[in-house]
Amino acid sequence: MRKRSTTRSPRRAALIAAIAAAAAAVGLALPYTGGVPAAQAAVRKHVDSDYTLLRRSPASYVIGTAYRGWTVDIQGDPQGGYRWGHIYGDLNSCLWIYDGAASGDEAHANECGDPVTMPTSEFTNGQIGGGTSDGATVPTVAGSGCATYDGSHITGYGNVRPWAVPTTPSAPLNTQVAIGQTVLWRYVSRDGRYVMVRDPRGGSTDGVGLQSWYFVPRGCLPTTLP
Repeated sequence: MRKRSTTRSPRRAALIAAIAAAAAAVGLALPYTGGVPAAQAAVRKHVDSDYTLLRRSPASYVIGTAYRGWTVDIQGDPQGGYRWGHIYGDLNSCLWIYDGAASGDEAHANECGDPVTMPTSEFTNGQIGGGTSDGATVPTVAGSGCATYDGSHITGYGNVRPWAVPTTPSAPLNTQVAIGQTVLWRYVSRDGRYVMVRDPRGGSTDGVGLQSWYFVPRGCLPTTLP
């Protein structure tokens, strides 16, 4: 019996190559992922809650806030209810966001690489208050740079980019904290100009209502922190 050849003829090979090229030209080879393989793609979403807190790792330090309508390119699997992704808005940084705070399914390029945990040395000056998940109680004061929006209540900020030197405050907030009332301080930004605090008068950590975590100028707290 004549043995069947396993070698493709030049004519057949050329035909197969032409078909593959045509399929790729109309997008049949791979779904669009911004020029990267599907396994490496991110998913473009938009924040659909009033605000959501951003963290240095899942359920860890709050280091910023994303607001309704902000674009977020999510990548990788959920970890502890959070997702790693590129946060746009006035941050334009790779951080952790609550998984349920954004929606969408548009494929996009992965711009952040593998998930990481930001070291505390990168976003603090070494001053950290409280325990593993909350701050230490401290009274507010009318020190240098501590502004109010109504003569008594402190103006806070949703974002300052605490890892930057110098910091740049954005997303101003009319807080419910009057000068002399207490907050819980968590850490001082790397350049020493702002402090992340939690206001027990505030709302939840994600969703609607008043934020409970935000930044205040260092001058809004005593010179020595407990």
